[in-house]
Amino acid sequence: MIATFAPLALAALCIPVRDHAATANLALLFVVVVVGAAATGGRLAGAVAAVISTMAYDFFLTRPYGSLKIDRAADFETAALLLLIGLVTSELMSFAYRYRAASTRSRGEIDRLHTVTDLVAAGTDGHQMVPIVRDELVGLLSLRDCTFEVAPFDDTLPRIEHDGTFDAPRRRWSRGEFALPDGGAELRVEARGTTFGRFVVVPQPEVGTSLEARTVAVMLVEQLATAFVIEHEHAIARADGQSR
Repeated sequence: MIATFAPLALAALCIPVRDHAATANLALLFVVVVVGAAATGGRLAGAVAAVISTMAYDFFLTRPYGSLKIDRAADFETAALLLLIGLVTSELMSFAYRYRAASTRSRGEIDRLHTVTDLVAAGTDGHQMVPIVRDELVGLLSLRDCTFEVAPFDDTLPRIEHDGTFDAPRRRWSRGEFALPDGGAELRVEARGTTFGRFVVVPQPEVGTSLEARTVAVMLVEQLATAFVIEHEHAIARADGQSR
């Protein structure tokens, strides 16, 4: 809405002063509109605002008025620069927002990992950590469902490997990332040759996951496996103590 109507509204406001103000100065006002559209609606909204702003500037504020024709070379150059600046500004705003979103996501991933690592360091029972890790996986990978199963498993699912990659018959690209298989994928909870269980992760429709997020998910599960190993070793130590 802003990308479409804001440039037209600005052009209407500028009509009374178009014969008294330099057209280049009026063009600068449209740059503000493009920045606002890109800031609120992203790259596409900024690009649409840049195109409509250029056309509105041309149609309403350059001679001959009411036409897309431009008589003066200076006005043509201004219109061309307005379009170029608008598109570049839109792209820069989009990059800035993507960078900020990526930084926020990275901090969140580190916080999730710290949460689970601290629990392992505190000696938390592996079984007590299962629902905690499950909740972290749901938030990290934006999952529709996540369940923990103990071995042996009833079926075979695409496996998310230690490096975050996964192999599936079909791969879907969704919103700039690969989406997990619709039927689910598995994260094995295993260490020292022992498989303690697996998380079956089912994605939301049309939601992709980044390689970084999947790698952090593997690290979370590895921490849970470590907790199970420690728990198992403590059980063996207690059994040895009682047998003596």
